[in-house]
Amino acid sequence: MRPPTRRELTIALALMLVAVPIWAPPLDVTGPDYRYEVAELSSEDGKLAVDLPEGGYVADVDGIDCVDRSFDFPRRCLYDGGAIDGNVTGVNPAIIAVSGPSAGDELTRRAGDEYVVLGDEVYRRSATYVGTNESVGMVVELGVERVDAATALEDVARDRQHVSDPAQRAIREGTITTDEPIDDANAVLAVDDGYYVVYRDGRPTSISAKPGVERALEAVSVAAGAGLLLRSRR
Repeated sequence: MRPPTRRELTIALALMLVAVPIWAPPLDVTGPDYRYEVAELSSEDGKLAVDLPEGGYVADVDGIDCVDRSFDFPRRCLYDGGAIDGNVTGVNPAIIAVSGPSAGDELTRRAGDEYVVLGDEVYRRSATYVGTNESVGMVVELGVERVDAATALEDVARDRQHVSDPAQRAIREGTITTDEPIDDANAVLAVDDGYYVVYRDGRPTSISAKPGVERALEAVSVAAGAGLLLRSRR
């Protein structure tokens, strides 16, 4: 088989340049890339175990608060820790009248995570209504109750049919890089009889998307390719 001639190589290069607007966009060279890794969650002797890849770090798990093991943990975790040995009384001075709950009723949680990790143990948060008066407002007792980690994981996990395809691929492969954020990142995902968290690894790595510059470069490429084609015909 003979090697291609210089003219044939020139024509091939010219056609590649002319076709830049067709083949370049799918390569997605510019714009953000998001890298995700996977941590497996499990219960060991009733405690929460987090199996991370080397250098991995999970700061947030939906439904289970205070998983972050850094020294800069949220202030709310301190309050939960203080409730281990007894309920903590909290006051909301803005609320001076309540219709509905009676003293001793547990208040329905409307926001925030129901479970909290203190050490390696998982607790369920509770808030019990005490009363309301004009001097201090609404008084609530905040408490925590020890639960098995398996119970908390089962309660907050999303079943496989509700897990996105990118998240499932990350769980299979251990890591994934995508053009778009994964919607169910940081949620507990129940897949193949295990519990997993897909979490963001560091900052997005990318070449900033600049549509104007990209279109100008495409125009230059097409013009250069057309010029080469014209020269090759001479």
